[in-house]
Amino acid sequence: MTTIALGIFLFAFLLIVFEVFDKSLIAMFGALMMVVVGILHPEEAIEAIDFETILLLLAMMLLVGIAAKSGIFEWLNVKIASFTKGNPLFLFVLFSLVTAVFSAFLDNVTTVILIVPLTIELMRGMGRDPKPYIFAEIIFSNIGGALTLIGDPPNIIIAGATGFNFLEFILNLWIPILLSSILIMGIFVVLYWKKIKPISKNLIDLCMANVLLKKIKHTFLKKTLHKDFVAKVVLLLLLTILGFLLQGFIGLPNYIIAFLAAIALAILTSKRINIHETFQSVEWTTLFFFAGLFIMVGGVEKTGILEELSLYVAGTTTNLFYLSLIVLWVSGLVSMVLDNIPFVTVMIPVIFGLETQLIGSDTTILWWALSLGACLGGNGTLVGASANVVSVGLAKKNGVRISFLEYMRVGFPLTMIMLTLCSVYLFFRLH
Repeated sequence: MTTIALGIFLFAFLLIVFEVFDKSLIAMFGALMMVVVGILHPEEAIEAIDFETILLLLAMMLLVGIAAKSGIFEWLNVKIASFTKGNPLFLFVLFSLVTAVFSAFLDNVTTVILIVPLTIELMRGMGRDPKPYIFAEIIFSNIGGALTLIGDPPNIIIAGATGFNFLEFILNLWIPILLSSILIMGIFVVLYWKKIKPISKNLIDLCMANVLLKKIKHTFLKKTLHKDFVAKVVLLLLLTILGFLLQGFIGLPNYIIAFLAAIALAILTSKRINIHETFQSVEWTTLFFFAGLFIMVGGVEKTGILEELSLYVAGTTTNLFYLSLIVLWVSGLVSMVLDNIPFVTVMIPVIFGLETQLIGSDTTILWWALSLGACLGGNGTLVGASANVVSVGLAKKNGVRISFLEYMRVGFPLTMIMLTLCSVYLFFRLH
């Protein structure tokens, strides 16, 4: 069964890479095959789906869909365009940093749902290619998410098992996250310099930018903004963000908070929106892709491959530095192709076991290695992290097509660089 499960997953993965069919169809077919051949019972397949993630995505898509009808995003476009005066480099740095900061204190999926459509609309309005901006937002959403306890699901799982608090994550991870941010920003600027370089010395580009800015403002002025609608949207978005930040005190899961906000906003604005149109705006193909992917990963997990891999890590060496490197790189590479949640889950008892063998050593470094590998490794491919899949789905919906290989040519080498940088950090941390 192990060979069959791996075969189904790898075959589906290759079909996704080469985009033979829509990725949601491939994922659902792979999920069904896991059940048909007997690797998973139908009940186990349903249990393998992380419904909290899917429901959170659905709620945020509904919330943002309603918010978009108010015109608030067009207003933000006008303000950002005016503030930056259409400077591509300024916009690139601004969007990347905002994405990283928001991802640290919300979660990275919520952040890209808010930022990516805004970016595409603004870049198109200014006659710019939005792809470099989307690539940066995907990667910085995962970098920012790695910094805090609530930024990425692996950190939440690690905190639950170890008792580490919010501040401990920041104190132990801010150095590699800050260095990664600076280095990746520099590489992005070099890679896409021709597309994002300042236009202050180019009279033709300056003239074009001014014309496009006037066009954006003129288009916006023709639209009617209802102040009561906008006020309700802003209030509910702020309450949602506050709810996420205080989730530990409130005691409700994030998807419940998001659904409360979405339904409340739908009721308060029922005279301004058509709820049927709002449901049509949801990225259903993305949600079905996640469901299929969760089931396929559940099938692979049931074979015991992930557990064997974690035990192999434990039996490799007793040198703390080498162990931390193995944990970092194995979790990083696995997270590129599999959901990092099950891998982190099976690694937790392994690291607890290592701590009993390394009495007298500060083994907390192993937890930080696991966190960095699982969170940053997701940048390697389009299926490596939820934020990646959602961003590409939103881009496609807005007419920007990003292929698996197109993203991987950027994401994979940058992920290797980040994991190498984290390796250097682990070395200096221990020595």
